[in-house]
Amino acid sequence: MLNRRFLGLILLILLLTICGCKTGRSIKTNIKETVISSNPEDNFARSLDRNKFTQAEQIWLDNQDYFLENPKAMEEITKAASELKKRYRPKISAATTNVLSIHWPAKSAKWTLIRLKLDNARVLIDEIESSIILSDLGQTPPGLAKLKNKFHEKESQIRTDAQTQFKKYPLQTGPNFFSIYPVKLDEAEFLKSQAALLEHTVASAHGDGVPHMIREYGATIPPKTLRNLEGNYFRELLKKESEGKTPSFRTVIKTMKKAKKLGFPVTEVPDCKIAFVRVTSKTLMKENGIDFGLGFDVDLPVKTRMLGKTAMFSSKTAKDADVVILINETVSKIDRKTFRPKAYRSKLITGYREGYNHAYDQAQLRLEQLKLKRQELNQRNNTHILGWIGASGITSAAHQAAIEEQKYNEAVANATSIPKMIDKPIYQKYSFRVVPMRTAKIASVQYVIIDRKARTYFTDFFDIVQEKNFKIAYGVDPDDPDQLKLTARFNTDKEVHNWEKQPVPVRLSHMLNFYLEHAEKDKKYRNMADIRKTILNNRNKALAEFYSDKYESDTGNDPRFDSTVAVLSPDRTGTGSGFFVTDNIILTNYHVVERNDFVEIRMHNRMEAFGKVMAVDAYRDLALVKVNTHGKPVRFYTRNTLPAGVTLEAIGHPKSYFFSITRGVFSAYRRMPSYNLPSRGIDIRYIQTDAAINPGNSGGPLFYKNKVVGVNTWKRIDPDVDNLAFAVHYAEVMKFLDQYGIKYRK
Repeated sequence: MLNRRFLGLILLILLLTICGCKTGRSIKTNIKETVISSNPEDNFARSLDRNKFTQAEQIWLDNQDYFLENPKAMEEITKAASELKKRYRPKISAATTNVLSIHWPAKSAKWTLIRLKLDNARVLIDEIESSIILSDLGQTPPGLAKLKNKFHEKESQIRTDAQTQFKKYPLQTGPNFFSIYPVKLDEAEFLKSQAALLEHTVASAHGDGVPHMIREYGATIPPKTLRNLEGNYFRELLKKESEGKTPSFRTVIKTMKKAKKLGFPVTEVPDCKIAFVRVTSKTLMKENGIDFGLGFDVDLPVKTRMLGKTAMFSSKTAKDADVVILINETVSKIDRKTFRPKAYRSKLITGYREGYNHAYDQAQLRLEQLKLKRQELNQRNNTHILGWIGASGITSAAHQAAIEEQKYNEAVANATSIPKMIDKPIYQKYSFRVVPMRTAKIASVQYVIIDRKARTYFTDFFDIVQEKNFKIAYGVDPDDPDQLKLTARFNTDKEVHNWEKQPVPVRLSHMLNFYLEHAEKDKKYRNMADIRKTILNNRNKALAEFYSDKYESDTGNDPRFDSTVAVLSPDRTGTGSGFFVTDNIILTNYHVVERNDFVEIRMHNRMEAFGKVMAVDAYRDLALVKVNTHGKPVRFYTRNTLPAGVTLEAIGHPKSYFFSITRGVFSAYRRMPSYNLPSRGIDIRYIQTDAAINPGNSGGPLFYKNKVVGVNTWKRIDPDVDNLAFAVHYAEVMKFLDQYGIKYRK
C-alpha cells in the first residue's frame, strides 16, 4: 500500500516537471519572438516581404532616429530598400514596352486598350514617385526616367491630336468621345472650341443623331451652343412635321413633345409667342362674383405675356402674339364650412408677487464647493517641493490650480448676480376657442385658344377645386406666456384670408394636353366677331346663373326679418345686428366687427354662415360683410324729409334675445361729431328716436314702415337720461354703399 502511494507521488512530480519545462520553453519562445518583433529593421524587412509598403514606410518614419544612429540597422534597411527597387524593374520594363507599342493615330476601337496601357504606366510612375522609402534612401529604380519620358511623349501626342480625332469621330452614333479617348480632356473647354463643328453636325443630322448627341454631351455643351443646336434641330423637325407648310400651334406643340420624347431637351420654342387675356365679365367682377384669381404656371419653353384687359382685340401685344388664350371665369367662389368649436384651456399672467429665488441657494452651494476645493488644492501645492514631484509635476499642478481659480471666479460672479428674492408671476386659468374650418376655392373657367397663323380657335372648360383645412384660435389672451406657441399651433383669420386671396395656379401643359387630344374641336374663324360671340354667349350664361341664384322667400307676416341677421363675434362673446343690402352682402356697425376679419352670421331661418369683412368706415361706424349664403336685401327710404312723430321700428338682438323688434317715434335729424371716432372736422347725420336700443341692437336696421331709414348705432347712457337713441342716417348709409359700388334697392 505504501509503495503504491510512493509510486503515484513520483509520477505526479514527473508530470509537473514535464509541464513546467514545456511552459518554460513556451515563455522563452514568446520572449524571443517579442524581442525579434521589436527590432525595427527586421520589422521593416518583414513588411516589405509581405508587400505591406504602407506599413514599412510608417516603420521608417517612426524610427528614423534609431536607423540614423545605428549604422548596422541603417545598412540593413538600405539593403531591404535596394531589394524593393529591384522588384520594380520588371514592372517598369513591361510598362515601357506597352507604351512603346502604342501607335498613334489609331482607330477608335483600340482607344480603350491604349487608355488602359497609359493608365497602368501612370499608376506605376505615381506609385514609385510617391514612395517615401525609395526617395529618402536614394533608391531610384533603373528605367523609370525612360518610362516617364516615353509616357509623357505619347500622352502629349494623343492630346494634341484630340481635335483632329473629334472631327472624324461618329458623334451621332458613337459612345461619348471623352469616355473612351485615351487621355483625359477638359470637356467644357474642348466643346467650347468645337461649337462650329457641333452646329454643322446638327444641321446635317438625320433621324436620332442629334438626340443621341444631346444625351451624350448635353451636360457639358456651352449654353449658347446648346441653344443653337436645339433651335436648329427643332426647326428642322418642325419643317418635317408640318410638311413644308406654315406650322399650326397644334403642330408646334406636337413637335415639342416629340422632341422631348426623343431625349432632346427643348429649352425654348422659337417663333411662338403666347398672350393670355382675361375676358371675364366686368359686371360679374363688379358685383363681387369672382372671389379669387388664377395664376398660370408656364411649364413649357414658350414666351408668354399676361394681359389683364378685356379689350384684347385692340391690344398690340395680343396682335403680335402667335397664339392668344382667352380666360373667362364663369364661376369663382369661396366655400367655407365651419365645424363645432372646441374649447382649450390655458393660463395668463395677471400680476407678480415677490418670492424666494431657489437659484440663489444653488449658486451659493456651488460657490462654497469650489471655495473648499480651491483651498485644498492650494494647501497641497504648498506642501510639495521640487525634489518630490519634479518640474513636470509642478507645472501640471499649477495648471490645475489656474483652472480651479477660473471656475471659482466665475462662481463668485454668478452668485453675486443672482438675487435672493425675485418677482414670480401669478397665473389665472382661462379658456379660448378653436374653430375648425374647411375652405374651398371652386371655379369653372372657359378658355379659348386662338391660333392666328392657322386661323382656328378651340374652346373648352376646366374646373378647379382646391381645399384646405384650418384651425382658427379665438380669444388667446395677449398675456398668455404660451401665446407664441399657440399662434404657431393654430391658424389666424389673416392666414385664411391670405390663402383665399392667393391665385390658383393652372398649368399650361395640362391645358394644352387636352387641346392636343381633341383636334376635332378646332373651328375656323373668318374674323374676331365669331370669337367675340362665343365669349359673350358664355358670359351671359354666367350672368344669368349668377342673378338667378337669389333669395326671395317670405318667412312670416313681417318679411323684414328675412333681411336681418345676427352678427356673432368669433369667440361668440358678443352679438350685434346687421342686414342684407345685396343678396350676399351685409351691412352692420364697424364697432361690431372691429379687429375681426371674419364673423359668424345667423339668419332668421336658423341657418348659419361665415362672413368676411370687406369694407369699413370708422367715422360713420359702418362695415360691409360678404357672406357665403344669400338673403333678401332691404329697401332704403330716399325722400329728403321724414315726418316728425312717425313710428320707427328697430329689429335686432338686444342682450342676445334674437330677432326682437322695438318701436319708437322719430324726433329729428341730428348732425353731430362721430360717436365712434370723434373728430371736430367731421360731422355725421343721425336719426333720433326713443325706440328701445340696447347692446345687441348695434348694426341693425331702423325701419319706417318697410324701408330702412337708419342703422342703429348708439344711445345716451347718462344716469339722468332716458330714451335717447341714435341711428346713422340713411343718406350716410347710401353714400357709404356708393363709395364701394354696392347696388342697393330703393
